[in-house]
Amino acid sequence: MRRFPVAGKCGATNGGEVKGNILTIVVRWGAGLALCAGLATIALAQDDAASEIAALNEQAAKLDPEDYRFVQPVCTRCHTPSMFLHSRTWSEWQGVFNQMNGYGAVAAPQQWDHIYKYFQHSLTLIDVNHADEDELSSVLGIDERTAIAIVQRRADRKFDSAADLESVPGVNKGLIEPLKPRLLFDHPL
Repeated sequence: MRRFPVAGKCGATNGGEVKGNILTIVVRWGAGLALCAGLATIALAQDDAASEIAALNEQAAKLDPEDYRFVQPVCTRCHTPSMFLHSRTWSEWQGVFNQMNGYGAVAAPQQWDHIYKYFQHSLTLIDVNHADEDELSSVLGIDERTAIAIVQRRADRKFDSAADLESVPGVNKGLIEPLKPRLLFDHPL
């Protein structure tokens, strides 16, 4: 003979147990919805972060596309381009590279040459009145003879502007224009 539950009991032994079961179901549903919302938020944040990193890589590549292809696999292995898309002096960059080596950054000598070139040409501050010939040559993109002419000229009269620097024979105004924000004149580094 089949037994049917007593009306109002729904198989439960008392009304409190029914309320407890409903409460458990509601709490589980709420927790599930909260988990879904949290996962969706993480997914959106990851998409935003990926978009931001892509934009930073694009910005970094515009500075020097040829050399950035060597920079990216080494310098963005541990962090984003936001860590290096700002100017420093060459000695500060050298300190960064030494620190990277100490932390285990690995690159072939040819890669390091391109990395150094990228940072010298794109992100190095230079005090025209104090930099040596090698730094002037690499950062300004000039030959050794022109770098020596700059050093000789500043011995007589310090440079005070980009236009003043451009007056030196061999200094190409087209090369100096994009460097203006990174040119310093008697700035304590």
